[in-house]
Formats: sequence, C-alpha cells, structure tokens
Amino acid sequence: MLDECPEVSRVAIASVRDKPEMWLAAFALDGRIGRMVLGASEPLLGQMRLAWWRDQFGRSAAERPRGDILLDLIGRTWEGAETSLLALVDGWEALLAPRPLEASAMACFVEGREKLGIGLAEGADEASAKSEAARACKLWALADLAVRAQDDGERAQTLDHGQRLAEPILKLPSSLRPLAVVGGLARRSLRSGGREMLGDRLSPLVALRLGLFGR
Repeated sequence: MLDECPEVSRVAIASVRDKPEMWLAAFALDGRIGRMVLGASEPLLGQMRLAWWRDQFGRSAAERPRGDILLDLIGRTWEGAETSLLALVDGWEALLAPRPLEASAMACFVEGREKLGIGLAEGADEASAKSEAARACKLWALADLAVRAQDDGERAQTLDHGQRLAEPILKLPSSLRPLAVVGGLARRSLRSGGREMLGDRLSPLVALRLGLFGR
C-alpha cells in the first residue's frame, strides 16, 4: 500500500504519531487518483475512472465491493468522513481540464487538498489545528501545481499565491506531524521558485527535521 503513495507522502508518513492506517489511506488515495489523472490519455477516460471512486464514496462501507485493498482500508478508517476524500477526487478531476489551466481549475485542486487536511485534523485538540492543516495542504497543492506547470502563466500565478500563503511558518500539533512535513517541504519549494519538493540533496534532511520537530 505504501507504494501507492507519492514520494513526499512516503517520507511524511514516517512521522505519523497516531492512526497510521487513516494517514496511509489518505496518502495512497491521493497517489492513485493523481496517477489516474496525470496518466489519462483522454479526459473522458480519467473522468470515468474517477466516477467509480465517487460512486463508492456515495455508499456505506458495507455496500461497497470487496477486494480493492485501498477501498477496503478507506472503509475501515474513513467511514463517515468520506466527504474529505470526495473533495480530493473532485480536486484532481479539475486537472483534466485543457492546459494551460484556468484559475478556477487550479483553485478546485487546491480546495480538494485543503479539505483533505481538514479531514485529517478532525479530533485534534488545538484550536488552530484545522486552519493550519488546511494551509499545509494548500501549500502542498500549490507546490505540486508549480512543479507541473506547463506555461509561465500557470507557474507565476501558482507561485504568487503560494509564496503569500507560505508566511508565517506552519505551526501544527505533533498529531499532525505528516502535514508539517508535506507543508514544510512545499513551503520551501514555493519560496525557491517551484522546484521539486524532494529535488535537492538537502531536502531529505529538511524532511527529517520537520518530522522530528515540526518546523
């Protein structure tokens, strides 16, 4: 299941303090849906694949087909909270739009990751946890958009938004340490002009620091 997660998510999940299966399900879904969208030869094919996931999240866990390891894991760990995962699916679907992306499509993708962060922060004691979790995931989305930008306009718009959102430093509780990792790496990526989040020799050390101390 870990191999479903993008590299940055695999690094982040090493710092999980609580509910590891819930985190694994969220990051693996993000990875699988992302590959569906980015690898779709035609937008319609991508939309059809995403429609299957949307349909499953409209059912109770007991009504879903068995045998897909990820779907089964989601049923055990996210039942009753699938609206956050549905928003993630909707956000990725926005990237099937023609390139260069319009601002509305990019905003939808960012919102999908933002709602995932809010879902992951459910139950956190700190009053600011949800807002900071949302900000971490928005930074993560914007960093991904900057890396994948296909023209200067896309990149400039993403970096402008991301660099403003990157201040001040993220302050997340230890229970949300994986979001400190992805958010911190994204923040660093955006401030450096949109390079890969794990694209230089110092980034693994930065990820280790973020995993241990949160900043």
